[in-house]
Amino acid sequence: MADNPHRKSSDEHSSEGAAGSVVGYLLAGIVVWGFLGWLAGEILGLPTGIGIAVGMMLGAAGAIYLIMKRLSA
Repeated sequence: MADNPHRKSSDEHSSEGAAGSVVGYLLAGIVVWGFLGWLAGEILGLPTGIGIAVGMMLGAAGAIYLIMKRLSA
């Protein structure tokens, strides 16, 4: 059988895989850290939404850092 000239090697990242990773990191970071912020806000008695907002911003920042580190951007 002839080799497929369009087949990529297994170590190359496809653009769809990279896009999925970016979306996954961002959503997971925002949701998980938003929940932790809500939990901290409930425990510490912060005004409504402050803990969630801070948690979501930290989650987004952490996700962007991980994305840049992983994709070497």
